[in-house]
Amino acid sequence: MKRRRAPDAGGPGQGGTILAPDAARPPAITVRTAAAAHDGQIAAIWNREIACAVTTTDTQPRDPAAQRRWREAHGDGHPVLVAVAGDEVLAFGALTAYRAKPAFAHTVENSIYVRQDCRDRGLGALVLGALLGRARAAGHRSVLARITSENAASIALHARAGFRLVGVEREVAFKLDRWLDVTVMQRMLADG
Repeated sequence: MKRRRAPDAGGPGQGGTILAPDAARPPAITVRTAAAAHDGQIAAIWNREIACAVTTTDTQPRDPAAQRRWREAHGDGHPVLVAVAGDEVLAFGALTAYRAKPAFAHTVENSIYVRQDCRDRGLGALVLGALLGRARAAGHRSVLARITSENAASIALHARAGFRLVGVEREVAFKLDRWLDVTVMQRMLADG
């Protein structure tokens, strides 16, 4: 299905709205800052990845209180964004501080998770573009992605968004009864 960008969506990396092609379309997909009303749906996406997949190396599910604390720990410079259709969260992403030391204040890590039944619709690219726009607006210089090496879809998504391979950390995470490599990719925001 061909989709078109709404006139108010802005350019690449600005987030925005994707409209379906016909007049009897479902609700438009928008990217916005996550709010308390989104916590349960974000946690459901997250907890599925924790239990069933190696898309994250984290192993601790989030209950509602933990999810709220996680979201509230993010601010303007490190936002949590959701892709929604109406009130339904289809995907989410976040920027987090790369390191606590002041010298790394302008470097962030991104993470993106798409609900399993919503994959292959361009939602990851939509959220990543919005995160890159917010990172640039916050004055960040570099965005890193630490991706389990088995996650070919995320590696390809980041490559299409201009991320370059920095390296591979070999067998640094143990999850679901196996050792995982982590691919590190980087996007310099000063490059455009």
